[in-house]
Amino acid sequence: MVEARDYLKKLSEMHAPSGMEDEVADFMQKEFEKHGFNTERDVLGNVIARKGKGKKVLVAAHMDEPAFAVSSVTKEGFLKFVKVGGLYDGILPTSRVAVHAKERITGVIGAKPPHLMKDEEEKKLIEFEQMFVDIGASSATETAKLGIRPGTFITFDSPYRELRNGLALGKAFDDRSGCAALLSLASRLKNFDGCEACLVGTIREETGLFGAAMAAFKLEPDFAISLDVTLAGGTPDVTEEKIPVKLGAGPALGVIEGGGRGLIMSNKLIQWAEKTAAAKKIPMQFEVSDRGRSDASSMQYSRAGVLAASIGIPSRYIHSPNEMVDLKDVENSTLLVEALLKEFPSFKP
Repeated sequence: MVEARDYLKKLSEMHAPSGMEDEVADFMQKEFEKHGFNTERDVLGNVIARKGKGKKVLVAAHMDEPAFAVSSVTKEGFLKFVKVGGLYDGILPTSRVAVHAKERITGVIGAKPPHLMKDEEEKKLIEFEQMFVDIGASSATETAKLGIRPGTFITFDSPYRELRNGLALGKAFDDRSGCAALLSLASRLKNFDGCEACLVGTIREETGLFGAAMAAFKLEPDFAISLDVTLAGGTPDVTEEKIPVKLGAGPALGVIEGGGRGLIMSNKLIQWAEKTAAAKKIPMQFEVSDRGRSDASSMQYSRAGVLAASIGIPSRYIHSPNEMVDLKDVENSTLLVEALLKEFPSFKP
């Protein structure tokens, strides 16, 4: 068996903006095959790994990360960009980035320094339209020779680090922590029977939950699980009443997503998941989300409907260059999904 933390560093430091998930997809496909799964890639890049027979359980973790794309290049060689996925403008200035041209090029998101701002400007949020990426180029001609053009992807470039008390820091933990747990799950399903495990690395979650919807339509699962991150509280700026989910207290069962505009888990499924976690002594929390949605929200409404659950790994600073998770939560999410998958044949909806 391979622990999820052994995958997390590698996956976090890979680059896979929505629509360019190949680096992560290639890695995940090879790892699935090492663990005895039959694999395929669909036309847009979902990685589908299958093993076993019986009722189908689809477990999805998305491979993509929020990113940017070049929209134009100034005559001086600075890159203007658009956001691809949900990113808050306030975290962007001075972030180190990777520009995915002919070769990967390091750059930094630039913006006007406070020394040059008027008093009223200092009180306003700098919007991304006022920013640019500086790669040290001297002209548009130089950037063109590097293969940079409108549509060239840009991602955050942050190293993985482990902190004290079992915490880890890095980019794209949304959802490379879920991908790490999914690969760890694959390593645990050696002599597996009872149902068919369909493990899927999905594409384009950050731009519309598209890959999971495609996978659910293709596979027609009896049960679908989204393995993603979720918001963790416990910081001075967020009350426990607003975000009760905590780092280190186990994965969170997302019983309602998007204020009911996405996933709504059935009571029987919630009770069964709670009972299963308790029987296996796996810590589990509960979450109701007002805005966020996971792949489960799209899979639930595939074809004539799919029984679906959302498992969230608590994370701080989501959609930033430096996200934080507790490694115990990542491991426990693997154990919880494994338990649900193996116990599903006995579940009566």
